[in-house]
Amino acid sequence: MVSSKHWQLKKHRYGCCFFLMILFCLLPGVHLLYAQTDKPYHLNGNATQEDCNCYTITNDKNDQSGSVWNINKIDLTRPFDYHFNVFLGCRNADGADGIAFVLQPLSTSIGTTGQGLGIQGVSPSVAVAIDTYQNTDFGDPHYDHLAIHLNGDLNHNTANSIAGPVTALENNDNIEDCKWHIIRIAWDPAAAIITVYMDGKERMHATINLVQNVFHGNPMVFWGFSGATGGATNHQRFCTSLNPSFSLAEDQITCYPEPVLFRDSSTSFGDIVKWFWDFGDGTTDTVKNPGMHSYPQPGNYTVSLNIVGNDGCISDAFRQQVVAGSKPIADFNFKDPPYCDNKLIPFNDLSKVEFGTVNERNWVVNGTPIHNPESPMQRQLPLGSNSISLEVKTKEGCISDRTEKVINIQQHPDISMQEARDACKNEPVLFVADNTNPALPVQQWHWNFGDSTTGNSAYATHAYNDGGTYIASVYALGPGGCPSDTLKQEVSIFATYAFAGNDTIAATGQPMQLQASGGDFYNWIPSSGLSDANTSNPVATIQNDITYAVTVSSATAGCPTTDSIFIKAYKGPAFYVPTAFTPNGDGKNDVFRFVAAGMTAIHYFKIFNRYGQMVYSATDPSTGWDGSFNGKRQTTDTYVWIIEGKDYLGNNIKRKGTVALIK
Repeated sequence: MVSSKHWQLKKHRYGCCFFLMILFCLLPGVHLLYAQTDKPYHLNGNATQEDCNCYTITNDKNDQSGSVWNINKIDLTRPFDYHFNVFLGCRNADGADGIAFVLQPLSTSIGTTGQGLGIQGVSPSVAVAIDTYQNTDFGDPHYDHLAIHLNGDLNHNTANSIAGPVTALENNDNIEDCKWHIIRIAWDPAAAIITVYMDGKERMHATINLVQNVFHGNPMVFWGFSGATGGATNHQRFCTSLNPSFSLAEDQITCYPEPVLFRDSSTSFGDIVKWFWDFGDGTTDTVKNPGMHSYPQPGNYTVSLNIVGNDGCISDAFRQQVVAGSKPIADFNFKDPPYCDNKLIPFNDLSKVEFGTVNERNWVVNGTPIHNPESPMQRQLPLGSNSISLEVKTKEGCISDRTEKVINIQQHPDISMQEARDACKNEPVLFVADNTNPALPVQQWHWNFGDSTTGNSAYATHAYNDGGTYIASVYALGPGGCPSDTLKQEVSIFATYAFAGNDTIAATGQPMQLQASGGDFYNWIPSSGLSDANTSNPVATIQNDITYAVTVSSATAGCPTTDSIFIKAYKGPAFYVPTAFTPNGDGKNDVFRFVAAGMTAIHYFKIFNRYGQMVYSATDPSTGWDGSFNGKRQTTDTYVWIIEGKDYLGNNIKRKGTVALIK
């Protein structure tokens, strides 16, 4: 549906509607004479006429005032129901002051500036104020508001405030939003109620006998709009409403060749004297309700409606697209083969329509109707031949022929899976699956052992490279490609990780602590020199170089693994320091370091050049000196080193010597 913003009225309406005015003048019985007078409104102050039925009350300038009065009085003993379009400007934070719809019997030359909205002090009067500025001395709220005031008194704290204040818009504090809004003011003299609506929502009402209690028994009053600005400003406007609109019945079918009934729902400030319909197919009409209209063929038709008010003004066009629907074509297929008795089958709807929108799908599956199912529709179907049909309907009421198709559902294999035993890492595990329905042979097996490896036979052997719990699964494919259900089981793989320690040195005859890890039980070979060959941390006392091997096993499954450590024997306690090194980057003898045999602590290791300057210092024998100082390579020369530490007997040992740095 597309409609013009018909009530956001454009300037220079006469130019854009010139053709329509000529056309209406030529139609029988149409007289474009103002129902009241050629100039039914009197303008004051800064008020100006924008076009036929729209007026600027104040421009967006300081200290402006304007008023527009209808020169013909109305009788308040009769009801009225007025519709106006109002525009309060685009300034919010610094906008002001507002406008008011006013009833008063005094003059058509009234209007003042500032917070009084052009009617302050006018008595007797009734004003429906759209106030957009907070005047605290009047008790104004912080939001843009509506209120009904009597006798030119806009103070909310006096008896002359008979309704409000309420927000001008429902659930919105701001009406200075650069948009047009529709205000409706209705007077019911029998019930003595004046009601105010904004954008179709009732905002407030007051019960008061206007003729007796306000106008002292005089029912004849002028009506009009007044408004003002002061230190704050806004472009403030109003239009007498001229809003064309039409609708269709809720149950209206627009499927070609069904005729369409158009119903006028236009609103106007005064009477509507002419309607101009264009049905989008080259035909027109000029009555309020044109009755049934038949389109010549299916299609998308843009229907427009203009109206003429009793003041001779012509509205903008209200437009709405009407679809004379064409007959849809129902079609579908089935996605994701193979089609198996243990799978959901997706039905792929391929229905189409040239004019209209498909909004209803009626499936029949093996004789069972399914109305508007989920999209996409999916069903699990029984083995063998299945009948599926589809009928579709459009939003416009057009119904397709029913399309029927047959789908053949294949049988899936039934399998079982034997329980695999737990094992050690790197030990083969046997996996076995069986076909429990020999009448349906398995064409292919698919194993996943849970460690990113797979197999493709009923009997599969697999060794795991690490311990842990793995989920092994298997499924099989039948002759038609249908998969069996996937079966799963947990497999526990146990592992030990023997580690004897890093190769090291020891002083002959000196006790040394070994530390193995990786399991629950330990066995060292050879046992000579060990305090206990069946513990993870025996004490070794050696006389010569030796290699120890430790075998580690778990308490749960055994799973033994073995590792070894080499210990080089030195006479000691002592420091073993080389006499030269070659830090040339060839990977051989590039670092000058010492070996501490039988030492439990190193206090320091320092190196000095020939000038007594210390070029290296450390307490860790593994780091060593790379022949540089402060990032610079040192020259070929002889350097002095000193070292001190404590042996396993608690004695401090200090040594001194030289080393040659050779490039």
